[in-house]
Amino acid sequence: MKTLFIGQYCIKLDKTDSTNSYLTSLLSEKKLPEGAIALTHDQKKGRGQRGTIWESEAGKNLTLSIFLKPIFLMPDEQFVLSKAVALGVSEFIVGCLSPFGGGEGVDVSIKWPNDIYIGNKKVAGILIENSVSGNSLSQSIVGTGINVNQEKFSAELPNPTSLKLIVGKEFNLEDCFEQLCFCIEKRYLQLRSHPKEIDSDYLKNLYRFEKWADYNYKGEPIKAKITGITKIGKLILEKENRENLECEMKDMWFC
Repeated sequence: MKTLFIGQYCIKLDKTDSTNSYLTSLLSEKKLPEGAIALTHDQKKGRGQRGTIWESEAGKNLTLSIFLKPIFLMPDEQFVLSKAVALGVSEFIVGCLSPFGGGEGVDVSIKWPNDIYIGNKKVAGILIENSVSGNSLSQSIVGTGINVNQEKFSAELPNPTSLKLIVGKEFNLEDCFEQLCFCIEKRYLQLRSHPKEIDSDYLKNLYRFEKWADYNYKGEPIKAKITGITKIGKLILEKENRENLECEMKDMWFC
């Protein structure tokens, strides 16, 4: 491992319902070092945003959760942790694609709040569950699922893809795991010392940033462009009439 602490302590599970749930339960029973990871290649009931299920074929992908202690963040700053992790995962994806010409004509971006897209297709998802103590975050369970070698997906999923589908090559999951840990740790350390750089880099990599597109806002179709993110993580949309909307996840859908 090329990391200082993320992934140095790793619990490898043959299978589990959810790595987030497993790690949360384990932390209630014993102390773990920051950066501890629960990893499985067979996750039965992975959880995604909006209460969705993360589908993952056994033995094909990366499904894991990381224990972090971002006590340097106030409760109203927790979205910046989401930004840092999303940047780390997206940079891991870019690194996987680059040797195969992935930088040319293949756009890797972060779809708000923290899905990772290749073009208009989803390759990874992130679910972060934070605990607050007093005026700081006491612990965070950072779950991520990355489609690596999976080639067939449920027809119910709207737009999935995988690294293998993009480049036509099988990836070594162990090598991918180590590189992913390195990328996330790099951004997490940056978050501690230069959080403003995290903010600006997130916007630079945000899916549809400053581009006019169709959305569904509270059940109504609108045309708008993304102009920013609030401190607490709301998406800022500017409508054609210059009106600004601050959106929570329950308010809007990408079309």
